[in-house]
Amino acid sequence: MEDEATARGARGMLARPPLRGTSLEAYRHERTWTLTANTAYAVMGGGFVAVVADKVWAVHPAVLAVIIAVPMCANLSGVLWTRLAHGRRKVPFLAAMTAASIAVTAAVAFAPPGPWGAALLVGSVVVANVALSGIIAIRSTVWSLNYDRAVRARVTGRFNVMTTAVIMAVALVGSLLMDRDAESFRAIYLATAALGVAGVASIARVPVLGEAGQLALERGEHEDAEGDGTHQGMWALLRQDPDYARYQGWQFVLGVSNMMIEAPLVYLISNQLQASYLVSIGLVTVVPMALATVTLPVWAHYLDRVHIVEFRTRQAAFWVVSQAATWLGALTGSLLLVGAGRFVLGLARGGGSLAWNLGHNDFASQQNLAAYMGLHVTLTGLRGLFAPFVGMLLFVGWAEHTLPWVGATLPAFEGIGAGTFAISCALSTIAGLGYLSLWRHLRPGP
Repeated sequence: MEDEATARGARGMLARPPLRGTSLEAYRHERTWTLTANTAYAVMGGGFVAVVADKVWAVHPAVLAVIIAVPMCANLSGVLWTRLAHGRRKVPFLAAMTAASIAVTAAVAFAPPGPWGAALLVGSVVVANVALSGIIAIRSTVWSLNYDRAVRARVTGRFNVMTTAVIMAVALVGSLLMDRDAESFRAIYLATAALGVAGVASIARVPVLGEAGQLALERGEHEDAEGDGTHQGMWALLRQDPDYARYQGWQFVLGVSNMMIEAPLVYLISNQLQASYLVSIGLVTVVPMALATVTLPVWAHYLDRVHIVEFRTRQAAFWVVSQAATWLGALTGSLLLVGAGRFVLGLARGGGSLAWNLGHNDFASQQNLAAYMGLHVTLTGLRGLFAPFVGMLLFVGWAEHTLPWVGATLPAFEGIGAGTFAISCALSTIAGLGYLSLWRHLRPGP
């Protein structure tokens, strides 16, 4: 019976879970927002824009690492957005941040050649991803209120299917156009920004079920309020919930293993192996997203039935296989093996996107939803501060130079190349074993 239910969930990947009233109205407006605003995010995301930066502006590998790191580091602003939105209506924040990301997407279309153009590109990526971080931090509260726990993973999974489908389509069309004419990136950025305007109008109309009660809880005005969890310090929250702290610890290790290889991967495919726009963007973005889209409904059906730690225990194995295949591909210079690694990565990302957005719900109380998500987003940002740079330094190395204010000379390091992917694979293995240990601790006895 369980296998039949899973099969029905896979076959029904495009079927909307049963919703009615305010939940249905919210879903319809969010659907339009997802299908339009994400066209802009498609061209401002790390993989697509990193390939554009490499091929149009021929940026230094360090700049590629910055572009890959920005979406991750931007998550550090999640706590700020959570605090700003605390006790206030969430939808106006979502609309404003969507508008900001649309504006900077349009700006890229006017970026000139040379260093100033590259600087404008990087600056626009920063603004767009800081805005996206706010959207991620705040929308989880809206989802928790508008969609019941029994269908929430499937509803948000459907939004993720739409998001990945849009990004994949934009990436494919954009790469084909740029293979014909590199300057066509300007028209692509303008067109996606224009579509995003419709997304701003749609998100502004989303109703929030039980919003008054939620705002009262956040303001500490509700009789069932449990304290000021949203404003407590990050470390205090981790001390208060040691199981969530362990969960976040293994999540940190797994996140580092993935973040450290994205910049080297772009450099390997686009620069060292000299793949075209289509192949570069296809392997970096389209292949993983295509597989994530196909498999996400199965993951959603599974997540609706199990605790997030049990889910992560099984899902982490896919990261290990993906990184092992990518390591072999980098070692042999084989795009086919790299592609196989990205294929398996897509299987992992289908579940990873759901777990990333919803995992905190299995630990947090209703009042502390925003605080738990804010902590999760912040820790993602912390690992983004160093992981992409460590990965690129390990991959390409550095020249001998004198350290400022110290006077000491740092000897040259040639880099370990493909060995970078082996390190990431080892870290994923450690994280998977950590999740398994935590699940054995949490699961009910026989």
